[in-house]
Amino acid sequence: MESSGVERAGSLFTEFAVEPRCEACLSTAIEHHPTSRKSGSVIYECSVCGLHGMATRPKLEALAEFATTYDRDMYADWVDITRAGQLDHDHAEVLDRIESLVGGSEGRSIFDVGAGAGSFLSMARDRGFHPTGNDLSQGAVDLAGESGIELLLGDLSEIDDAGEHDVATLWCVLAHVPDGDQLLKDVFDVLKPGGLMYLQTPRWSAMDTMGMKAHDWTRGRMTKITDRRLAMHHMVLHTADSIRAQLERLGFEVVAVEPHVRYTLTTASYLGSLGFGETWQQRLAKPIDGLLNRDLFFRNVLDVYARRPLDA
Repeated sequence: MESSGVERAGSLFTEFAVEPRCEACLSTAIEHHPTSRKSGSVIYECSVCGLHGMATRPKLEALAEFATTYDRDMYADWVDITRAGQLDHDHAEVLDRIESLVGGSEGRSIFDVGAGAGSFLSMARDRGFHPTGNDLSQGAVDLAGESGIELLLGDLSEIDDAGEHDVATLWCVLAHVPDGDQLLKDVFDVLKPGGLMYLQTPRWSAMDTMGMKAHDWTRGRMTKITDRRLAMHHMVLHTADSIRAQLERLGFEVVAVEPHVRYTLTTASYLGSLGFGETWQQRLAKPIDGLLNRDLFFRNVLDVYARRPLDA
């Protein structure tokens, strides 16, 4: 296992065991890719289920401390570069599916993990759900409060809501935590027996395969895509096989796993995060937006629906 990324990162990161296992299917058939010359990170790949993840991770307490730096205005700035109309469409689509699976919304409790500014819970409330949720950022809690959504501040493991909720949702939260198993166990616990979990999580796509080939061929020198897609904000990229394996291992009954084209940030801001200057952002944004609008771009996320069994 390559360790230069670990050595440079110091105490902020934890390191896998000498004989690491895939965090989804627990296979030991693991390959480590060359260390990124830019970020110092190391990506591992499971040859059984296809999961790719960071072999070095920030500790949960470091992430929680980082989240406290986001005040209300900083979080609002992030909201400003999201595709608001697209998010509303996605939220409505998912709520339609949730309602069909749980038999309506009236009297149902829904808990949104990492709820951010609370826009999803606001829509759920308008449909008749009883909304609640949490976030690590005080700025997010403050912003949600402005729309009448009261969020709990803190990690899910610290919240005493065991067995209370009909639905739990996670919008791109699983990839943000260093220990996905623990998060999913905590979600399992807050659900009532028979309760439904929905999660959206970043998917390993053809774009990532191309980026990984460039990363490998150049021994970690060409890493624009891999450094952007697998970083502190995306510690794992799942496949349909890997997320199904992880959920079933933890006791969930998987209902559906579906790939989607769903990009949260505006195209210009996303291109900027890859290092493109303003001129290239303007040139590329329009044709990419055209592909996105026709659902023809890389399917970058998975929508997953799963239940806590009635007898669990």
